[in-house]
Amino acid sequence: MNDEVTIRPARPDDRPAMERICAHTWDWGDYIPEVWDYWLADLGGGLTVGEVDGRVIAVSKATYQPAGQVWLEGMRVDPEVRGQGIAGRYLVYNLAEARRRGARVVRLGTSSHNTPVHKMMAHAGLERVGAYVLRIAESLPDAPRPTILTADHASAVQAFWESSPVLAHSHGLCSFDWAWQELSTGRVVQLLADGQMLGHVAADGSLAALAPVRFDAAEHVLWIGLIDGQPGAVTDLATALRGYAAQIGAEKARIMLPDLPWVRDAVAAAGYAPGDWEGELWIYEIRLDQPARLVQSRAEDGHGR
Repeated sequence: MNDEVTIRPARPDDRPAMERICAHTWDWGDYIPEVWDYWLADLGGGLTVGEVDGRVIAVSKATYQPAGQVWLEGMRVDPEVRGQGIAGRYLVYNLAEARRRGARVVRLGTSSHNTPVHKMMAHAGLERVGAYVLRIAESLPDAPRPTILTADHASAVQAFWESSPVLAHSHGLCSFDWAWQELSTGRVVQLLADGQMLGHVAADGSLAALAPVRFDAAEHVLWIGLIDGQPGAVTDLATALRGYAAQIGAEKARIMLPDLPWVRDAVAAAGYAPGDWEGELWIYEIRLDQPARLVQSRAEDGHGR
């Protein structure tokens, strides 16, 4: 495309153009029309459109997370102009904007089948740091309930995650809905305060398994951000989370699992199975500052999305 692409903040009147662009993303459509108004209301900004001669031909969302993290999502290009490098230009714009706003790391997720995006990530200097599969289970009213941990457990919970092999394998990242960010000390404190850190406590009182969670009331889904512990305890906790889902009115529990066979097996033993999203989701990131140790990134304060 020889015409210059102008990228600007999205407006409410861009909805018809967005719906046109997203109409055939997948066989069933796209999720962006459902979250468009929410994205527009994001005070952190980051929802933009690309124009050529006044015609909107692309949309993208950059969510500014705590501690200098940015999550990119919703990159869509009009089918009539695909294959002309527009997505690559948009990525360059988003990275430059993240630097301008003082971000230290940018991440995004894409399907394991999306080879063109993989090539674009490599060209832009983004590194793949995770591969995840979606697992879903129906709520289970008769299942036991997990322990809801509080600020009184803060030291034990923090020590658990600092020595967690699953968190280390996941580059210190935890998923909340379809976005990933660091499970920092500040994030752990907030989860405890909100009653969103659940666990399986062993007979001796120690923490045998842990999982941060979030209830999506709109979709009636309990999202499990991460799970780790002794394999049997992980299965017990994953089962108890199905019971907790029923207790709070969630129809299902969902979790994105990293490429660790024992974790996937332990969760499968609790009745979780592949959902309607096939393949893997690959997470990419690029550090905009000097690389920092995982322990240091955990120490940064955060207050949630």
